Amino acid sequence: MQISVHLWATGEGTLSLHAFLILQDVSTVFSDCFDTCLVKAYKNFIGHCKSLDPVLFKHIQFLKNSFVELCSQDMQKSISRATVSVLQLAKILQLGIRTKRKEAVKKVCSWQYANCIDLWVAFTSVNVRDYELQDLLYMLIQIISGVATLFPGPRYLPLRVKCIQWLNHLSSNSGIFVPIASLALNILEYKIDKVGWKPGKDFNLSSAIKLPKHWLKSQNFQEACVFSAIELLVAHFAQWSYHISFPELATVPLIRFRKFHETTTIEGFQRVAKRFIDQVEQNIEFVRKKRDEVAFSPKDQRLVESFLQLERSRSNAPFKQYYRSVMEKAVARNLLTDDKLRSTEQKSKRKAATSEQ
Repeated sequence: MQISVHLWATGEGTLSLHAFLILQDVSTVFSDCFDTCLVKAYKNFIGHCKSLDPVLFKHIQFLKNSFVELCSQDMQKSISRATVSVLQLAKILQLGIRTKRKEAVKKVCSWQYANCIDLWVAFTSVNVRDYELQDLLYMLIQIISGVATLFPGPRYLPLRVKCIQWLNHLSSNSGIFVPIASLALNILEYKIDKVGWKPGKDFNLSSAIKLPKHWLKSQNFQEACVFSAIELLVAHFAQWSYHISFPELATVPLIRFRKFHETTTIEGFQRVAKRFIDQVEQNIEFVRKKRDEVAFSPKDQRLVESFLQLERSRSNAPFKQYYRSVMEKAVARNLLTDDKLRSTEQKSKRKAATSEQ
């Protein structure tokens, strides 16, 4: 088992996959080995996710997904293991918040910590509808919110974006409302000094936890802030766009975006902010009209939950189309950035090879 776990964690492609299949078979045939297998697999996952360069990204995603699949073989034991692990994450966070010591805070702002959260978010999201995971869900929400609060500065933009994405993911899969608007809107408040404002090097937020200082003075950083805030809020609103309380939910974000639209002098930002405002206002008006037609009280939970039930199933609703458009553009931007980064890396390698000759 030890060898299989090691090969699963360190191998590549087919080797890692075959090692995982062996682990599945062993833990299925010998049920008393499942707990040992789960513990060893988790420890190996932790040991191999301390960094996240582009080469490792796909492998860590495979480890995460396969670990979640392994957990499904015995949910009772897996939930116990998840609870213990998440409590440990909570203790690490509490120590960082309480002491503010460099080493304690560094443990939280690390790929290892982030990947552990990502793992248990994935596990919870997949199983929350079928198993009693409310305690685990709320612990994760508290931890993630705590991480976002502990690192409010602009250099931690990638970490904040990840936190909000995790919260959106948990909310979407559990059906539980998680307030992320203030976290997303705070991203718009990040300011940069326009003196010496440069386009800056291409940078993929998904491959970072903390930004280098020089990147904060780049145009790319400001673009990342604006686009991230919109993408995160649109994903949040898309989940609740048919809820009876959507007009109230969207009020504060709408006010903040109107202010941003009025104050920004960058045409591209004005354009995307205006579209966001128009789409949200349109959805608010739609929900209000439908709300005025109903006769039930807000206290009637069953009828509140069934509000606009038919409309929710339609994929061509305006806000859903807007959501898809925003997400597609985000994917396209990330792919373009990745291509540029690969091209730059290849040029650097060729230049280095030429200089050695």
